[in-house]
Amino acid sequence: MMTEIQKQTAHRRLLLGISNVGLWVLLSLAGLLWFLPAAASALRLSHLFAVLLGVITVQSLFDLVGGTLLMPSPSSGLARFLQIWFRGMFTHTLLLCAVGVLSYWSFRLSGGFGIAVAAASLGLFSLRRQILHFVSGIHTYRSPIAGEACWIAAATDPSFTGGTCGLGQAAKPLLPESWQTQLAAPEIQTVVQRRLWEIKNRLPARALLLSLAWNLAGCAIGSRLLEMPLRSPESALLFQCCWMTLWSFAALLLLPSWSRGSVFHADRIMAARGLDVRSWIHKFPAITGEDGNAKTLLQRIFYPIPSAGERTVQLEQPASSPNCGNVARVNLFLSLSALTILGRCVHCNVGRPELWIFPPVD
Repeated sequence: MMTEIQKQTAHRRLLLGISNVGLWVLLSLAGLLWFLPAAASALRLSHLFAVLLGVITVQSLFDLVGGTLLMPSPSSGLARFLQIWFRGMFTHTLLLCAVGVLSYWSFRLSGGFGIAVAAASLGLFSLRRQILHFVSGIHTYRSPIAGEACWIAAATDPSFTGGTCGLGQAAKPLLPESWQTQLAAPEIQTVVQRRLWEIKNRLPARALLLSLAWNLAGCAIGSRLLEMPLRSPESALLFQCCWMTLWSFAALLLLPSWSRGSVFHADRIMAARGLDVRSWIHKFPAITGEDGNAKTLLQRIFYPIPSAGERTVQLEQPASSPNCGNVARVNLFLSLSALTILGRCVHCNVGRPELWIFPPVD
């Protein structure tokens, strides 16, 4: 279970994440109200670059607080953090700019952003392991774990949990290198089999499709409400950033409840197979520094991975059919395809580039 220091750090990080996300939501709402008049048609690319510079500057302040003052132990030290963070900030910004260029031409050619969102989502998801290396410098290599072919990531962040890499049945589990010494053999067997079961039942693919559908729906609604086809590409880009930040905020509130059911179901399936699920559930908070929240409302909204206590109770409930996978965490990363940075603003990710690509999963 979590130590008192871990609990205090997690609480402070939650407040930081709420403040970080809340700031961008308010600024996005203000931006829409400010630029909705016809004067917004006078926007130029130079204005967009100025906005981007301001966003990077402000977000960097939150990152520095989250990555230095509120970083769970063991800390890699200030010098190492700055090295990892600077690379992460620079390369993540390059990704955002690349999506921006794609979105610009999508709008010029089709009058909307749907093509860009779809293409960027598929590219980001299928190249996730490579993007992890690009953004954070983490080296990955293939190695058999618990008798199964897996990807291993030499991550330094204590809350990095990996996930799955690839599309369809060719996907493979990705695990942090440190787990080979932190976890007992039955626990790591549970993790590997759990992720193989998710791949076999296409839960990562379902999460991708649901995330894509969510973001495409947001694009369509925003385009109609804000009359984007009638605006200049520069104005439309700014509106897309602001609107999709609000839309992604709605996802932060709604999608965790979808993901929690998938966590419970996977726990029950692994227990039914005779794997050591209880040990893994109780080890998870100590490793990651996350164990839900004592307040039910906060836990339902901000924690796609339920607390160890809640997961233990749910083990005794009847199994339900597989659902959407951890769509909340997948959408955190793929929200980048819609020109938002909320994926690096939430409490578990702020100031931690290694988690911007693979937010913690169960």
